[in-house]
Amino acid sequence: MVKGNVKVQTGMRIDKLVFDRFKEICRGERLMVGEAVQHLMETCLGAGSVAAILRSQVKETVAQGKADELRLKGALACLKGFIKAVEEGEWYVTVKDRATRVDQAIYQPAYETAIVTLPKIQDVQLIQEAERVLEKANRCVEKIVGQ
Repeated sequence: MVKGNVKVQTGMRIDKLVFDRFKEICRGERLMVGEAVQHLMETCLGAGSVAAILRSQVKETVAQGKADELRLKGALACLKGFIKAVEEGEWYVTVKDRATRVDQAIYQPAYETAIVTLPKIQDVQLIQEAERVLEKANRCVEKIVGQ
């Protein structure tokens, strides 16, 4: 009978690029590759299934993708409101009892959210809509800043 943990040398064939990237991640997180793989295996054993762990990852990825789409759509709605306000000559809104220019109150936060979120989006139509709205919003902000 062997006491304690017995380590087993394994020989696995893994795509070199995948393995190199995995090693970089491990190095950045100060983990040994074997330690990371062992934790992954333990997680699968705890779940009683490799497929269940992979499915849960897919669900998280899908949920994150949906959240990113909703975040971008919200930012675009704000930018459309900004565009409408500028086109109607309403360049100020009241924020916390103070008159604030719409480019500072609406444009900047919505623009930053859109720019950060856009690279995560897969929906081609949503990307094209975002490009149109962002370009139009940029032209509107130029009107305000130029005054």
